[in-house]
Amino acid sequence: MKPQTETLTLLKLGGSPYEIGHRHGREGKEGIQNFLNIIINHGKEFMPDLTKEKALAQAKLYKPSIEAYAPHLAEEIKGIADGAEISLEEAYLLQVRAEFTQLTVEEVAKEGCTSFSIPKDKTDDGEVWVGQNLDLTPFYQDFGVMLHIVPNKGPAILCYSQVGSLAHAGINSAGIGWAANALFSSGWKARVPRPVLYRLLLEKGSVSEAIKSITEAARASSCNYLISHKSGETKDLEVTPEDYGIIDSPPSAVMIHANHFIHPSMVRFEKRPKDKLENSRFREHRFRELITQHRGKLSIETLKGFLADHQRYPAAVCTHAEANPWNISTIASIISIPGRGMMHVALGQACKKQYVTYSI
Repeated sequence: MKPQTETLTLLKLGGSPYEIGHRHGREGKEGIQNFLNIIINHGKEFMPDLTKEKALAQAKLYKPSIEAYAPHLAEEIKGIADGAEISLEEAYLLQVRAEFTQLTVEEVAKEGCTSFSIPKDKTDDGEVWVGQNLDLTPFYQDFGVMLHIVPNKGPAILCYSQVGSLAHAGINSAGIGWAANALFSSGWKARVPRPVLYRLLLEKGSVSEAIKSITEAARASSCNYLISHKSGETKDLEVTPEDYGIIDSPPSAVMIHANHFIHPSMVRFEKRPKDKLENSRFREHRFRELITQHRGKLSIETLKGFLADHQRYPAAVCTHAEANPWNISTIASIISIPGRGMMHVALGQACKKQYVTYSI
């Protein structure tokens, strides 16, 4: 199939937290309002009696924790609400779209991802590469955006996100690059949700500071954070709301993670259903196999081919919703090079779409 080029909307944001949020909300207004309706309708798949009022009441529960831990991001969320002409509760719902269903429904576990960090000595440009295939329900592809954020204080940020959400995977001008994997455990709480933590780690200048921003938070949910620095330092952080485990990566080691706990102290928290757990383990094994069996240094084009791998189609590294029992699809494929301030992003599956390059 001939690759199709689709460019994500690039939102250039800057200034104070409120100003960043207000411009995000104003420029993304139509998409934000449509996304809110989709989020609520999607929630009804798990909670048939869900109403907009109930969804907003759930979202409001997260507000005190965000205000206490990241008051500047609470200001940014207020800016998003005002810019998009939506209520403050609706702006919070954009940040907790995964968490609010999990509070009510155990083992939803529909999100996926295959993430990687590749060290300098294995890449043909001598830079660290970090990225992922982001697998979600297909409608999320329609609401993807790139955020280029230049705050009054702190490093510039470039990241993929859903419109109206504070952040997802990306890089910053201090040399941090990272990728995310959904993990599932019991005990999710209405506290600091993942998009707030995604953004906080992108505000940091080192791997240790990025990790600290997550481990010190009153976390709402479980997640995996694969964090690299342009220097070559890489660590993988698996968290639940109450516990965490850090996996150190030797300087020359490839780090791969999917959607199951790996750290010896964290595997006891696994709640992913058996079929999805097996698929997660397969994707991790398959992607590691592709990279480790490659002879010589990797090129970006070779890596793109690995991200388009279809072994065990449709629930492969490159995931397709067609015939997929969980209706999950790769909605974005991301290769970040933090040392060059650059991200290559394909909107949708790598097998169908050309990558577009974005720079800080």
